[in-house]
Amino acid sequence: MALNVIAARSEAETGQFLDLPWSIYAQSPLWTPPIKSQERELLTPGQHPFWESARRRLFLALRDGRPVGRIAAIIDDKYNAYAGETCGAFGFFECENDREAAHALLDAAKSWLAAQGTTFMRGPLNPSANYTCGLLVDGFELAPTIMMPWNPPYYAELLESWHLRKEQDLFAYLIERKNFNPPEWLHEEVARLKKEGHFTCRTSGKATLTQDIRDMFTLYKESWAQNWGFSPLSDAEAEQHVKELKAVLDTDFFVLFFHNGKPAAGMVALPDMAPLLRRLNGKLGITAPWHWWQARSEIRGGYRIILFGIREEFRLMGLPLLLLDYLMEKAHQNPDFQWVEASWVLEDNVAVNDLIEDFSGRLTKRYRIYRREIGA
Repeated sequence: MALNVIAARSEAETGQFLDLPWSIYAQSPLWTPPIKSQERELLTPGQHPFWESARRRLFLALRDGRPVGRIAAIIDDKYNAYAGETCGAFGFFECENDREAAHALLDAAKSWLAAQGTTFMRGPLNPSANYTCGLLVDGFELAPTIMMPWNPPYYAELLESWHLRKEQDLFAYLIERKNFNPPEWLHEEVARLKKEGHFTCRTSGKATLTQDIRDMFTLYKESWAQNWGFSPLSDAEAEQHVKELKAVLDTDFFVLFFHNGKPAAGMVALPDMAPLLRRLNGKLGITAPWHWWQARSEIRGGYRIILFGIREEFRLMGLPLLLLDYLMEKAHQNPDFQWVEASWVLEDNVAVNDLIEDFSGRLTKRYRIYRREIGA
């Protein structure tokens, strides 16, 4: 059958790009469909603030006119200026188990990125590390949490057969209520830190929520500034995230720690809305409240730590311990709570990985970011 790769420019072609995952994952109950209207907004320059400093080209692979794969080639100018790199990204990759189609899509993305002057490509980034990213390479039997991907095992073979190679792995740790049993030294250290009283803490609430989220993003920016792949959010992107987070936050699991009245650290754990998203199947409508009612027990039982930031000057003063201890205290006060996933964490962030394991965290999923030099 004839294979053709086209740039998706028209409304109809963009619709095919957006619709393709539903055919890829028709027999995959663990896949979490995005809300299609939100996915369209995220991919549309002029509608989502990410594109104020970024460019993209969408490609579709067609076999006899039928879509069998897709990819986005992305250049994040803000990231490149910040990191001093000439990186081109690929993202939103979906494909049938068809090596020829996958390679043709990657070739198209690479050619477009090369023409824009980039020297290497990295991905999957959808569209950057501040959004959903990475390819699942271990943990396929487990459902993804909110804003984390799930893909078939064969995706890794498709990418690696095109000579993409691992650049960084991202870890997901599971902390379960039934298995929470940190060592005695950890209890003693937390008790000592609380007694010393260097920090105060509070949860967020209606009156302070908007400013608290902004403060959390400032902490995130400062604490992640030197980490691999970090790209600062623009003010407009931060405001977009504020709007989206306010709709799903459980303020009991949003905590800020202060030192002399200044925010020193913070953590946000979101209720895991993935069970609801699987029920909604990409559509918001009048049945959404019914689907929420059906999924409520699963949502209340699980959380995902999505933001975790500590100002550098306070990192050696025990704040990581206090943040996780606070989370587990709140969890034990919530009778519905069953587990929390800490994701994602850089594989080379050994200090944080060790800390999560001390708090009974178990590595359950691994996501991979790939790289290939444009000239290779």
